Amino acid sequence: MLISSELKQTNIAEYILYMWQTEAIIRAFNFDIEKIKSEIIEKYEVSDDVKENLISWYKSLSQMAELENVKKSGHLQILRNIVNDLNDLHLWLLNQSTEIQYKQTFDIALPHIKALEEKMQGTEENDIDVCLNGLYALMLLKMQKKEISSDTQTAIETFRKLIALLSAKYKDREEHPEKYY
Repeated sequence: MLISSELKQTNIAEYILYMWQTEAIIRAFNFDIEKIKSEIIEKYEVSDDVKENLISWYKSLSQMAELENVKKSGHLQILRNIVNDLNDLHLWLLNQSTEIQYKQTFDIALPHIKALEEKMQGTEENDIDVCLNGLYALMLLKMQKKEISSDTQTAIETFRKLIALLSAKYKDREEHPEKYY
């Protein structure tokens, strides 16, 4: 919650990845708030009020996962909505004659997006979802200290560049909505 609030304002892609990781943590603790409290929240050096807010936040996320039937897999609707919003912005940017750098970055990433999309076998919602899933998978592989092939690193680097540009445009759109759509 502490980190997510800041990330949501500064880098929307990092926010999504952080929240996906939070969903995974909640699942790893089998939605047991007491375990989350003792293993995660109690380790924060923050006031009791902040700890209570964190407990409420984890409870809220857990309840949403249950209500949305994503306890075992999938992502919360609020996160899927943000990914779809990012994709809408992505599509809009591709149609702007002034967005040459964005289009070039996308064109470089596109073959890698299609290759990963094929491996995902239809579980993705759009190109941006594919890129974010690739970045998330890389993060998991690094956490597991697994070897990452040079082809994978090359592909993920194209995703990273595209998503970084898109996140910056998203932040700009939030600050200057009159420039968009």
